[in-house]
Amino acid sequence: MNFQQTLQQTDPPRLAACAAHCHVASQTGRETVDTFLRYLCELEPILPNDKEILIPGSWYDAGEKHLTADLYRTADLERARKDWKLEHFYSRKELASMEPDARKALYNSLSQNSHHTLDYTATPWAETLAAEVRMLDSFTLEERLDFLAAAVLEMAYYGFTPDAHDRNVERLEAAVRDLDNAKITGSWEIERPTDKTAMETDLDEWIDGILQLQDTARMLQALF
Repeated sequence: MNFQQTLQQTDPPRLAACAAHCHVASQTGRETVDTFLRYLCELEPILPNDKEILIPGSWYDAGEKHLTADLYRTADLERARKDWKLEHFYSRKELASMEPDARKALYNSLSQNSHHTLDYTATPWAETLAAEVRMLDSFTLEERLDFLAAAVLEMAYYGFTPDAHDRNVERLEAAVRDLDNAKITGSWEIERPTDKTAMETDLDEWIDGILQLQDTARMLQALF
């Protein structure tokens, strides 16, 4: 089932309320999201060059887990799942008690076998609507809505109307072209930060990163 079909089978007002609640920072109201959802349900999905799939992901904030909607090339996931057959999933407590070198080695191992998600904020909506959607059958209604809301908000990052979205994407592309033309690389190459990154100094950053990668591996094992 593609993303548009999944949206069409979901109660739009309820999903809009969930998405608007998650999007408080931009002061986007439920009516705005509801109008956007109805527009998406009427578009004609267009298959991209490579088959794509939306699956639930996660991120952690102060130890609290939040669902995301991660878009991948299906072929990449088919390859990745073969390397992500984890025999043990570590708890936060286990990770906290690990030696730093062992924790870093675990993170690096998980990272090396992971595939980067596709950024679909600037992608034409019709293409994202054609992506296959997979989620766990065990998902509660709240989890299902959180997952779908995450995908909707990712699509609407540059605006909830076609004009606003196209205008902001064009501005982004123009800014990128300006940077390329200016070839501003000297200062980046000369100045190298010497301080350790947050991942190296903050225990929670390491743990949250590992838990997030484990969540993706667990999801792949369950869905494929």
